[in-house]
Amino acid sequence: MSEGRLYLLAGPAISLIVACVFLLVWRHHRERRHVLLFAVAFCAYSFAALSQLLHVPADIGLNAMVSGLIYTFGIFCLVAGVMARFGKKGAAPVLAAVAALILGLLYYFMYVDRNLVARIYVQNFGYGFMFLFAAVQIFGASGRRTVDRILFWVFLLFGLHFFGRTMLTMAISPELFVLDRMRAEGADGNALVLLFARSAFWQLLNFSLLVSGLLVALALLGAIAADAMDELKRQGSIDPLTGLANRRGFDERARELMAGRESHPLSLVYFDIDRFKVINDTFGHATGDMVLASVGGLVARAVTPRDVAARRGGEEFVVLLARTGARSAFRFAERVRAELRRTPFAMLPPGAIVTASFGIAERRPGEDLADLLHRADQLVYAAKHAGRDRILADDAAPVGSSMGHGAG
Repeated sequence: MSEGRLYLLAGPAISLIVACVFLLVWRHHRERRHVLLFAVAFCAYSFAALSQLLHVPADIGLNAMVSGLIYTFGIFCLVAGVMARFGKKGAAPVLAAVAALILGLLYYFMYVDRNLVARIYVQNFGYGFMFLFAAVQIFGASGRRTVDRILFWVFLLFGLHFFGRTMLTMAISPELFVLDRMRAEGADGNALVLLFARSAFWQLLNFSLLVSGLLVALALLGAIAADAMDELKRQGSIDPLTGLANRRGFDERARELMAGRESHPLSLVYFDIDRFKVINDTFGHATGDMVLASVGGLVARAVTPRDVAARRGGEEFVVLLARTGARSAFRFAERVRAELRRTPFAMLPPGAIVTASFGIAERRPGEDLADLLHRADQLVYAAKHAGRDRILADDAAPVGSSMGHGAG
């Protein structure tokens, strides 16, 4: 490579650095496999670009196929990684079909109907389509945040740029239309490569990919950083023992539900494990923790994604049920109460039964979360005094079975 063209190595070099950054991030967060796909994608782009710039392999046809294969693989990994981040399934077959079509057409226009211009359009329009496909998938993702909207625009503009830049540069690069004829007439291969490298298409291609690639990398790194911050926030809102929300997480999510009209009516189920202090004092705190964890799992299985369940503190649990009136909330509480009585706890003596007392309050117009919690808590207190292992709903009479025997 001549000294005057060494600047073209900037793109592959920067891509390798970006790939290393993604790889380091993935090593610390291996559960995020999409980050590894990003690393592979930028590494593939670097190798493909170096293959073209350094003419390895030297044969023009083989070089076109090898670099095209690696470019296509890199784009596939990048888009597949974005789809994985958004939890989009079923995209891989579409991407694989587009990639296979690109490579098949590249082979055809390289060895069957030699046409450099056609190969240029196939690759650029094919890659543009893959990025637009990713943009559409991002746009349709639920719960999009600011960083996701940025990703959408970056992928949309990057995808469109393949179409606009290709048509513009081909219009000002007439020499590309005669390269196939010159090759057929026996022109020197090195001269053809030099003519292609000096074309406006090639120069602008490398510049645009350098700038656009950096923007894509920055957008992806920003998304990864935002994901990490959200994960830290989520962990700060989760009770590690039960896997349910903690007090802070419940309050935040509950206020969101109460603010949205689509969630109404809302009912709060508040319950407290009966005689939990006896369990702790008799069998130890480790056993008590296992009971709490089991109750948390039972509640997690009972709620729907639109509800919010939490361990409020100690042995107290709360569930805010969206689109649920007091009657339906009572049926929910009865299922949980009955399931709890039936649950065998291996850490307790055979036949031991764990029970809980429930209070149910349907949200009144204009009522805030603190008042709703207070009403339900008072009902739990009343259920305890009424005999435990039962449910009280607003001003209704005590309902439920008599208290079980054993650890309850």
